[in-house]
Amino acid sequence: MSVFAFASKCVNPLALLRAHTSMGASSSRNVSRRTSAARPVTTAASGHDVGKSDTAMPVAADPEIEVFQAHQANAQKLSFADECRTLVELGRYGVISTFSREHGGEYPSGSIVGFAADTAGRPIFAMSSMSGHTGDLKANGRCSLTVTAPGFKGAADARVTIMGTVEPIPAGDATTAARDLYLAKHPDAFWVDFGDFSWHRMDNILGARLIGGFARAGGVNGEVYTAGVADPVAGFSAPIASHMNADHEDTLLAMVGHYVGLTVQKASIASLDALGMNLQVTRGEDSFNMRLPFETPATDRKAIKNVLVAMTKTANKAAKAAAAGKDGEAGDEEAAAGDGEAKEEAGEETKEAV
Repeated sequence: MSVFAFASKCVNPLALLRAHTSMGASSSRNVSRRTSAARPVTTAASGHDVGKSDTAMPVAADPEIEVFQAHQANAQKLSFADECRTLVELGRYGVISTFSREHGGEYPSGSIVGFAADTAGRPIFAMSSMSGHTGDLKANGRCSLTVTAPGFKGAADARVTIMGTVEPIPAGDATTAARDLYLAKHPDAFWVDFGDFSWHRMDNILGARLIGGFARAGGVNGEVYTAGVADPVAGFSAPIASHMNADHEDTLLAMVGHYVGLTVQKASIASLDALGMNLQVTRGEDSFNMRLPFETPATDRKAIKNVLVAMTKTANKAAKAAAAGKDGEAGDEEAAAGDGEAKEEAGEETKEAV
């Protein structure tokens, strides 16, 4: 049975589409982080996300699925602006779309470019005068840059497109700072000092469009994007996920059971951020994504370890208590069965005596 066939028994098609793979990837920022719950949605930010109105009551009621839907509808995650800023901060390469001079400047042309983001989330580029997109931008600086999440594989993974105007950075301290920033992200880019290269930056960012997977999409304007903050721990996602997935799957299973209320046979971390983890889980024959928030936000790598250890202890303690309760119930049932057999034997003995 496919995940869509499985979920169709529990939710309507629209809810399935939205709840199937929530990301996020995506997975950070300073102590005063902004979250979807903390930052109200305004006209500056639009989109859709898994919410209470998206969760339909299952036709064939499954208590675990109902609990799962309610949990996911309220699971804490990064705001659209923070997730956009995080993807741009983590990115090293992207696709820049310019108005191609080859067709009168009326059709877009895509090129893969390296970049590094400054503290305002503005991409900085080292561009060669021999590149077609450099000439395009000289004629018309309006463009977009699409950046994908680390490890991007397909439609279920996060990506963001920001739109603005790319212009040369005036020579001086600004170009020195741009060079330092770019080389910190691309340490082997010795060619940036060649004579045909110059420094450019996307200014006047009009907005950003986020696709966080099937269940999360929306946009923010330039002002909201700039006010966003890159997550402080998303950069540690890959090594932490690799360790947990290789050595502690039993812990992840226990966490899902305790915090989400869902029994699954497999679980792995796809990504994490300061507010929680995005998991890929298997339940029966079906695989899907879910959000598992942390008990408390994590602002650095040590804090992630601490919160994971604390959640592990809580989940394991709950699992042991549940197992002990089942053993106790089983013991009571055995005792009751034993009493019944004894009474039956006593009855037979009485009959024989009579």
